[in-house]
Amino acid sequence: MRKSILIILALALVTGTASAKLGDLVQSFRNVGTSTHYGLAADANYLYSYYYYSIYRYPVLRLRRSNGAFVSSYPIPGSSTWYPRYTRGLSYDGAGYLYGNNYSRRYVARFRASNGSLLSTWNWPSGTRYGICADHKGTSAGTYIYQSYYNGEFYKSRLTGSLVSSWSMPYPTYFYDHAWDYYNKLIWGVSYLTDWIYAIDPNPPHKMLYSFRHPKWATISSCYGIAYWGDYLYVANESGSPDAYIWVFHCPHYLGVRPASVGKIKALFE
Repeated sequence: MRKSILIILALALVTGTASAKLGDLVQSFRNVGTSTHYGLAADANYLYSYYYYSIYRYPVLRLRRSNGAFVSSYPIPGSSTWYPRYTRGLSYDGAGYLYGNNYSRRYVARFRASNGSLLSTWNWPSGTRYGICADHKGTSAGTYIYQSYYNGEFYKSRLTGSLVSSWSMPYPTYFYDHAWDYYNKLIWGVSYLTDWIYAIDPNPPHKMLYSFRHPKWATISSCYGIAYWGDYLYVANESGSPDAYIWVFHCPHYLGVRPASVGKIKALFE
């Protein structure tokens, strides 16, 4: 009897996983505050939302990943060369730290995810970069950082900032932020102009592999922040109509087989 129950439960889990598709909306919850949320990052327990609000010195909001409940906040770490209001992208590094991307001062800051204590910074020589993600392995750090500007320019650097390579997409991406999919080894981003969510292959020839559109695109304000953890993508829209929300989409970790069209999945630019 016990064996039969276990078999039934196992079949139910397999069926549930197989039926969930990329882009299925799982849940949504209200984000904290009424101003714009740009960067978004995630770890096993928390979401980190960069809140563009000067009264609180442009803080990072630490939220429970399961329901968005507010836990704590801290200002983006600053100095005379690091102006917090120019932060855009935010990324988890797999080892307890966040990376913040300052597009105006051309700085990347690495700081502790739990309290914002600054560990290190490095700068790039020229150009504008908004989005950022580190190729972490979930529970350990990776090797590279990817940055981009919304015109479609991408930059691959080592964790210390030395540039490895760069490339340009054949079209603007309108990404303000990135998310690293450590299962499928993809870069996810959301277009603030159209609310389409895309996956880009970090390896040459850097094709756009998957896409789906936010199902509420006609009624929400622009989406900026994006994060990935487990089987889920988290997307943050700015305040407006409605107010700022974080939307949770299914993103299965078996995307290695690329269908031409299955449900909401699209393979583009073949």
